[in-house]
Amino acid sequence: MPPRAASLLMAAALLLPGCSVARVAKLPPTTPERDQTVTQHRLDSIDCKAEMGARTNYNGDQSPLANFLRNVFVMGTAGAAVGGLATGLPASTESTATDGLIAGASAGSVGGGAISVNGRTRFERAYVACMESRGYRVVATPEGIQ
Repeated sequence: MPPRAASLLMAAALLLPGCSVARVAKLPPTTPERDQTVTQHRLDSIDCKAEMGARTNYNGDQSPLANFLRNVFVMGTAGAAVGGLATGLPASTESTATDGLIAGASAGSVGGGAISVNGRTRFERAYVACMESRGYRVVATPEGIQ
């Protein structure tokens, strides 16, 4: 198989699961305990979702598979950059990758996968804590959140 066809096949294999991701689970419903308006409740929910997403490195609007692929790609790219700088980047586009480039990409990909383990659970716990700190009560707690 020509190298170009192999690369296209590999890219398709990596992108195909992203097209068939599972439905994103909804966050636990909350109800105001103080005199918050419906608009304030919605804005607090959006704010907590964004803030806790940044803290836990998890996007609540995407599926766990999409978060996993994003973390593997971003961390693998960052690891390749560090490894390439440590051992030197290839001089031309036709030369082979350096050992540092390969090792950095591998280590970054493993790290990205490890970050994704239990990402949804960590995100939901942080979201619930944020909403409770703003004066809301969780109506029903899904499994896994304590």
